[in-house]
Amino acid sequence: MIPVILICVLCVFAYFAKGVTGAASAIVFNAGLLIALALGLDGGLTLRDGLYWIALTDFLSSALLGALLWRQVKFEKLTLLMLATMVPVTIVFSVLLPALDLHWLSLILALAVIGAGVYLAARRDLPPASRRALSLWALPTGALAGVLGGLFGMGGPVVFVLLSRAGDDPGEFRGRTILITNVTGLARLVALGLTGVYATRHFVWLGWAAPVVVAALLSGIWAHTRLKPRPFRLALGGLVTLAGIGGLLRFALS
Repeated sequence: MIPVILICVLCVFAYFAKGVTGAASAIVFNAGLLIALALGLDGGLTLRDGLYWIALTDFLSSALLGALLWRQVKFEKLTLLMLATMVPVTIVFSVLLPALDLHWLSLILALAVIGAGVYLAARRDLPPASRRALSLWALPTGALAGVLGGLFGMGGPVVFVLLSRAGDDPGEFRGRTILITNVTGLARLVALGLTGVYATRHFVWLGWAAPVVVAALLSGIWAHTRLKPRPFRLALGGLVTLAGIGGLLRFALS
Protein backbone atom coordinates (compact mmCIF):
# COMPACT_ATOMS: atom_id res chain seq x y z
CA MET A 1 0.00 0.00 0.00
CA ILE A 2 1.61 3.28 -1.09
CA PRO A 3 1.46 6.24 1.33
CA VAL A 4 -1.17 8.25 -0.54
CA ILE A 5 -3.61 5.31 -0.61
CA LEU A 6 -3.19 4.74 3.13
CA ILE A 7 -3.62 8.46 3.79
CA CYS A 8 -6.84 8.61 1.75
CA VAL A 9 -8.31 5.56 3.49
CA LEU A 10 -7.55 7.00 6.93
CA CYS A 11 -8.94 10.39 5.92
CA VAL A 12 -12.37 8.91 5.20
CA PHE A 13 -12.77 7.99 8.87
CA ALA A 14 -10.75 10.84 10.37
CA TYR A 15 -12.55 13.69 8.66
CA PHE A 16 -15.99 12.17 8.96
CA ALA A 17 -15.34 12.21 12.72
CA LYS A 18 -14.20 15.83 12.48
CA GLY A 19 -17.34 16.84 10.63
CA VAL A 20 -19.41 15.32 13.41
CA THR A 21 -17.47 16.59 16.43
CA GLY A 22 -15.43 19.56 15.22
CA ALA A 23 -12.28 17.67 16.24
CA ALA A 24 -11.05 14.05 16.62
CA SER A 25 -9.49 13.79 13.14
CA ALA A 26 -5.94 13.43 14.48
CA ILE A 27 -7.15 10.87 17.02
CA VAL A 28 -8.66 8.65 14.34
CA PHE A 29 -5.89 9.24 11.78
CA ASN A 30 -3.09 8.51 14.26
CA ALA A 31 -4.85 5.41 15.57
CA GLY A 32 -5.19 4.04 12.04
CA LEU A 33 -1.62 4.98 11.19
CA LEU A 34 -0.26 3.24 14.29
CA ILE A 35 -2.17 0.08 13.39
CA ALA A 36 -0.93 0.23 9.78
CA LEU A 37 2.65 0.66 10.99
CA ALA A 38 2.32 -2.25 13.39
CA LEU A 39 0.92 -4.53 10.65
CA GLY A 40 3.44 -3.46 8.02
CA LEU A 41 0.81 -1.77 5.83
CA ASP A 42 2.37 1.70 5.92
CA GLY A 43 3.91 1.58 2.43
CA GLY A 44 6.88 3.58 3.62
CA LEU A 45 4.90 6.22 5.50
CA THR A 46 6.71 6.94 8.77
CA LEU A 47 5.13 7.97 12.05
CA ARG A 48 6.87 11.35 11.89
CA ASP A 49 5.68 11.96 8.33
CA GLY A 50 2.15 11.10 9.42
CA LEU A 51 2.34 13.51 12.36
CA TYR A 52 3.67 16.31 10.19
CA TRP A 53 1.11 15.71 7.44
CA ILE A 54 -1.89 15.58 9.74
CA ALA A 55 -0.84 18.90 11.29
CA LEU A 56 -0.96 20.52 7.85
CA THR A 57 -4.24 18.94 6.81
CA ASP A 58 -5.90 19.42 10.18
CA PHE A 59 -5.38 23.16 10.13
CA LEU A 60 -6.75 23.51 6.59
CA SER A 61 -9.77 21.33 7.40
CA SER A 62 -10.39 23.28 10.63
CA ALA A 63 -10.35 26.52 8.66
CA LEU A 64 -12.86 25.07 6.18
CA LEU A 65 -15.09 23.79 8.99
CA GLY A 66 -14.91 27.15 10.72
CA ALA A 67 -15.88 28.96 7.51
CA LEU A 68 -18.85 26.65 6.94
CA LEU A 69 -20.08 26.77 10.55
CA TRP A 70 -18.86 30.16 11.75
CA ARG A 71 -22.22 31.01 13.32
CA GLN A 72 -21.80 28.07 15.72
CA VAL A 73 -18.31 29.01 16.95
CA LYS A 74 -18.43 29.74 20.69
CA PHE A 75 -16.23 32.53 22.02
CA GLU A 76 -16.57 32.13 25.76
CA LYS A 77 -14.57 32.16 28.96
CA LEU A 78 -14.09 28.39 29.11
CA THR A 79 -12.53 28.00 25.67
CA LEU A 80 -10.45 31.17 26.00
CA LEU A 81 -9.02 29.99 29.34
CA MET A 82 -8.10 26.63 27.82
CA LEU A 83 -6.41 28.34 24.88
CA ALA A 84 -4.41 30.59 27.21
CA THR A 85 -2.27 27.61 28.28
CA MET A 86 -2.88 25.25 25.37
CA VAL A 87 -1.42 27.52 22.66
CA PRO A 88 2.00 28.26 24.22
CA VAL A 89 2.47 24.66 25.39
CA THR A 90 1.48 23.39 21.92
CA ILE A 91 4.11 25.63 20.34
CA VAL A 92 6.86 24.46 22.71
CA PHE A 93 6.22 20.75 22.20
CA SER A 94 5.73 21.14 18.43
CA VAL A 95 9.19 22.67 18.21
CA LEU A 96 10.61 19.82 20.33
CA LEU A 97 8.90 17.07 18.30
CA PRO A 98 11.51 16.63 15.52
CA ALA A 99 14.25 16.01 18.08
CA LEU A 100 12.41 13.62 20.40
CA ASP A 101 12.39 9.83 20.54
CA LEU A 102 8.72 8.94 20.14
CA HIS A 103 9.05 5.31 21.32
CA TRP A 104 8.37 5.79 25.04
CA LEU A 105 6.26 8.87 24.47
CA SER A 106 3.89 6.73 22.40
CA LEU A 107 3.32 4.44 25.41
CA ILE A 108 2.49 7.37 27.69
CA LEU A 109 0.17 8.77 25.04
CA ALA A 110 -1.62 5.45 24.54
CA LEU A 111 -2.27 4.94 28.25
CA ALA A 112 -3.49 8.52 28.77
CA VAL A 113 -5.79 8.34 25.77
CA ILE A 114 -7.30 4.99 26.79
CA GLY A 115 -8.04 6.44 30.22
CA ALA A 116 -9.81 9.42 28.68
CA GLY A 117 -11.79 7.21 26.30
CA VAL A 118 -12.97 4.86 29.05
CA TYR A 119 -14.01 7.86 31.16
CA LEU A 120 -16.09 9.33 28.34
CA ALA A 121 -17.75 6.07 27.35
CA ALA A 122 -18.33 4.59 30.79
CA ARG A 123 -19.22 7.53 32.99
CA ARG A 124 -22.80 7.97 34.07
CA ASP A 125 -24.91 10.79 32.70
CA LEU A 126 -24.00 13.66 35.00
CA PRO A 127 -25.38 17.19 35.09
CA PRO A 128 -23.09 19.87 33.68
CA ALA A 129 -20.37 21.01 36.04
CA SER A 130 -20.56 24.48 37.55
CA ARG A 131 -18.96 27.37 35.72
CA ARG A 132 -16.55 27.82 38.62
CA ALA A 133 -15.40 24.20 38.42
CA LEU A 134 -15.00 24.37 34.65
CA SER A 135 -12.99 27.59 34.90
CA LEU A 136 -10.80 26.09 37.64
CA TRP A 137 -9.87 23.10 35.47
CA ALA A 138 -9.59 24.99 32.17
CA LEU A 139 -5.97 26.13 32.57
CA PRO A 140 -4.42 22.78 33.62
CA THR A 141 -6.56 20.96 31.06
CA GLY A 142 -5.32 23.30 28.34
CA ALA A 143 -1.70 22.76 29.38
CA LEU A 144 -1.99 18.95 29.29
CA ALA A 145 -3.86 19.10 26.00
CA GLY A 146 -1.07 21.32 24.67
CA VAL A 147 1.55 18.66 25.44
CA LEU A 148 -0.38 15.97 23.56
CA GLY A 149 -1.39 18.43 20.86
CA GLY A 150 2.16 19.65 20.25
CA LEU A 151 3.62 16.16 20.11
CA PHE A 152 0.85 14.23 18.39
CA GLY A 153 -1.83 16.71 17.28
CA MET A 154 -4.09 14.87 19.73
CA GLY A 155 -5.08 17.34 22.41
CA GLY A 156 -8.66 16.27 21.75
CA PRO A 157 -8.92 13.43 24.31
CA VAL A 158 -8.03 15.77 27.17
CA VAL A 159 -10.21 18.57 25.80
CA PHE A 160 -13.14 16.15 25.41
CA VAL A 161 -13.04 15.21 29.09
CA LEU A 162 -13.57 18.81 30.23
CA LEU A 163 -15.97 19.83 27.47
CA SER A 164 -18.13 16.78 28.14
CA ARG A 165 -18.87 18.30 31.58
CA ALA A 166 -19.78 21.65 30.03
CA GLY A 167 -22.87 20.07 28.45
CA ASP A 168 -24.00 17.14 26.33
CA ASP A 169 -25.38 19.12 23.41
CA PRO A 170 -23.42 18.07 20.28
CA GLY A 171 -23.87 21.49 18.66
CA GLU A 172 -22.37 23.38 21.59
CA PHE A 173 -19.57 20.83 21.83
CA ARG A 174 -18.68 21.29 18.17
CA GLY A 175 -18.86 25.08 18.47
CA ARG A 176 -16.24 24.99 21.20
CA THR A 177 -13.94 22.50 19.46
CA ILE A 178 -14.00 24.42 16.17
CA LEU A 179 -12.47 27.45 17.88
CA ILE A 180 -9.93 25.37 19.80
CA THR A 181 -8.78 23.36 16.76
CA ASN A 182 -8.42 26.45 14.56
CA VAL A 183 -6.29 28.38 17.02
CA THR A 184 -4.09 25.50 18.19
CA GLY A 185 -3.87 24.03 14.69
CA LEU A 186 -2.45 27.27 13.34
CA ALA A 187 0.02 27.50 16.22
CA ARG A 188 1.22 23.93 15.65
CA LEU A 189 1.52 24.31 11.89
CA VAL A 190 3.57 27.51 12.17
CA ALA A 191 5.82 26.01 14.85
CA LEU A 192 6.50 22.86 12.80
CA GLY A 193 7.00 24.92 9.65
CA LEU A 194 9.67 27.00 11.37
CA THR A 195 11.58 23.81 12.23
CA GLY A 196 11.80 22.98 8.50
CA VAL A 197 10.13 19.56 8.63
CA TYR A 198 7.89 19.99 5.59
CA ALA A 199 8.95 18.61 2.21
CA THR A 200 7.39 18.48 -1.25
CA ARG A 201 5.94 15.01 -0.61
CA HIS A 202 3.71 16.33 2.18
CA PHE A 203 2.04 18.81 -0.17
CA VAL A 204 1.72 16.21 -2.92
CA TRP A 205 -0.09 13.89 -0.51
CA LEU A 206 -2.33 16.78 0.50
CA GLY A 207 -3.26 17.42 -3.14
CA TRP A 208 -4.30 13.78 -3.65
CA ALA A 209 -6.18 13.54 -0.37
CA ALA A 210 -7.96 16.92 -0.50
CA PRO A 211 -11.14 15.66 -2.28
CA VAL A 212 -11.43 12.80 0.23
CA VAL A 213 -10.98 15.18 3.16
CA VAL A 214 -13.67 17.57 1.90
CA ALA A 215 -16.16 14.79 1.10
CA ALA A 216 -15.66 13.11 4.48
CA LEU A 217 -15.94 16.43 6.31
CA LEU A 218 -19.22 17.31 4.58
CA SER A 219 -20.59 13.83 5.31
CA GLY A 220 -19.78 14.30 8.98
CA ILE A 221 -21.52 17.69 9.05
CA TRP A 222 -24.62 16.05 7.57
CA ALA A 223 -24.54 13.21 10.11
CA HIS A 224 -24.09 15.62 13.03
CA THR A 225 -27.75 16.72 12.98
CA ARG A 226 -28.87 13.12 13.48
CA LEU A 227 -26.95 12.51 16.71
CA LYS A 228 -28.40 12.32 20.21
CA PRO A 229 -26.36 13.29 23.31
CA ARG A 230 -25.80 9.85 24.89
CA PRO A 231 -24.80 8.00 21.68
CA PHE A 232 -22.69 11.04 20.85
CA ARG A 233 -20.73 10.71 24.11
CA LEU A 234 -20.36 6.95 23.69
CA ALA A 235 -19.04 7.47 20.16
CA LEU A 236 -16.51 10.00 21.44
CA GLY A 237 -15.33 7.54 24.08
CA GLY A 238 -15.01 4.82 21.46
CA LEU A 239 -12.94 7.03 19.17
CA VAL A 240 -10.59 8.05 21.95
CA THR A 241 -10.18 4.48 23.19
CA LEU A 242 -9.47 3.34 19.64
CA ALA A 243 -6.58 5.76 19.46
CA GLY A 244 -5.12 4.43 22.70
CA ILE A 245 -5.41 0.80 21.62
CA GLY A 246 -3.71 1.64 18.35
CA GLY A 247 -0.88 3.30 20.27
CA LEU A 248 -0.40 0.29 22.55
CA LEU A 249 -0.35 -2.05 19.57
CA ARG A 250 2.31 0.01 17.90
CA PHE A 251 4.43 0.15 21.07
CA ALA A 252 4.11 -3.60 21.72
CA LEU A 253 5.21 -4.53 18.20
CA SER A 254 7.91 -1.90 17.76
